[in-house]
Amino acid sequence: MDVTGVQECTVENRGRRFILWSGLAAMVSLLAMPAHAATYSAPMDSSTWRLEASVFECRLSHSIPAYGEAVFSHRAGERVSFYLDSWHRPMRQGKAELTSEPPPWRIGAVVREMGAVTVSAGRKPVSLKGSLPSSMLAQLYGGMQPTLHRLSWYDSKQPVAVELSPVNFQPVYQQYVGCLSQLLPVNFDQIQRTIVLFDSGKTQLRNEALQTLTDIVTYVKADPSVSTIFIDGHTDNRGRRLANRELSKERAEVVREYLQKRGLPTDMILLRFHGERYPVVDNTSSSNRARNRRVTIRLEKEESFDS
Repeated sequence: MDVTGVQECTVENRGRRFILWSGLAAMVSLLAMPAHAATYSAPMDSSTWRLEASVFECRLSHSIPAYGEAVFSHRAGERVSFYLDSWHRPMRQGKAELTSEPPPWRIGAVVREMGAVTVSAGRKPVSLKGSLPSSMLAQLYGGMQPTLHRLSWYDSKQPVAVELSPVNFQPVYQQYVGCLSQLLPVNFDQIQRTIVLFDSGKTQLRNEALQTLTDIVTYVKADPSVSTIFIDGHTDNRGRRLANRELSKERAEVVREYLQKRGLPTDMILLRFHGERYPVVDNTSSSNRARNRRVTIRLEKEESFDS
């Protein structure tokens, strides 16, 4: 028997087994690796930020190709909010992770966890209020990428990432800051229905009422779509009914006079008075009666019809 031949055969078989086991190990390794994330992000050469500015709202928007739009909205009288607008909605409902990540050219910068956010159904799958939108703006201004991570709705193993690019952000952000300085003190939702309270038996406007009415004047002058201001006077149930009716009229007239003196036209103000007839709560305690001594102001806008 040729010993050399046997040795060569053994070495060859070992080589084949090594190649086979190496291939199997590579396949197992690939299967064990997490799926590559489906990433939605604006390329560097086409990253755009856009500002829509008015005294009612400062709106920063960022187009994300194949996904939709990221929007920071700062309405008058409120803090900035953030939402994603997408018909595509690739992320599964539930909790997503928000991180601040360095773009490829920021070598050495670290990923920062910003918190968990909720992904819901509908056209705006992510909608944030509170401190997170301001933190995201600060990260963008510092050249970082706020990124949302979540599994896809169509595959339980497929991760999805939605990135906000800092490219071309800073110049538009400077304009955004300028817009904030021009915002009205309140928005329509905050003053559409307003209550002014009075002391017992009194018609004098309180200091806090003066500020409220001033904000109403400022808003109405800026918004030509406001067509009518309804002013309704009320009292608690103390005193005679006829006297209360007259007191509610005087309170409503005081409010109307204040608005007129500050430039609102008389013909847009409709005054009514009701005495004690329509309490908001039962007059069973001093605190309840204080809530009923009021004038309500309601703003109505003109109806708009699509042509």
